[in-house]
Amino acid sequence: MNFLYWIFWGLVYLPIRIFYPTKVINKKYFEYRGRAIFVCNHMSNMDIVLIKSHEHTMRYVLAKHTLFKNKFLAGIIRICGGIPINRQSVDISSIKTVLKLLKDNKQVIIFPEGTRRDNIDEAQDIKNGVAMFALKSSATIVPMALLYKPKFLRCNKILVGEPIDVTSFNEQGTNSEKYAKISEVVLQSIQNLRRNYIASFSPKKQLKIYKRLNKQISK
Repeated sequence: MNFLYWIFWGLVYLPIRIFYPTKVINKKYFEYRGRAIFVCNHMSNMDIVLIKSHEHTMRYVLAKHTLFKNKFLAGIIRICGGIPINRQSVDISSIKTVLKLLKDNKQVIIFPEGTRRDNIDEAQDIKNGVAMFALKSSATIVPMALLYKPKFLRCNKILVGEPIDVTSFNEQGTNSEKYAKISEVVLQSIQNLRRNYIASFSPKKQLKIYKRLNKQISK
């Protein structure tokens, strides 16, 4: 798997970096070592491609099971570390696979919303799965946010936040209460990444960024 993975990315790496120029902000967090769950907002099918084109270690990623219906596409996704999951039911097999990977000190990327969204400031459903995986495996959660929806030949940013240690939640009530609190922290972290990044610019630059965001939402 790893051999085919690096062969594949060796072929597509340069075209992706040229045609979808993207910069990682807070690269030290992006390069976190050890068992971790990278959690990101979901804006397009190109999200995972942009993220994985910057990684220096193989990370697995949860992908909706319908993408695996085509055998050729399924093969590519699996080479890239894709794990099929059915979000409409309790997918025990996928859950066990993710937990085993994390306990083996691997890293997993999860888009908890499941469906694509253009605006991460809107109400979103951070699935309890992220919290459950983190607590059961003692994995660190690394929040991320794409600034814009990926677009051909348009610069973008992958914003990465400070890793979240979930061990402090172990003594906070029932499992459902822990999951809810962790989900709230993760959602807030993802939202703040984009808000704080935009706030770091001059009012004129902020206006330009928001115009681009509003334009992509209206399409």
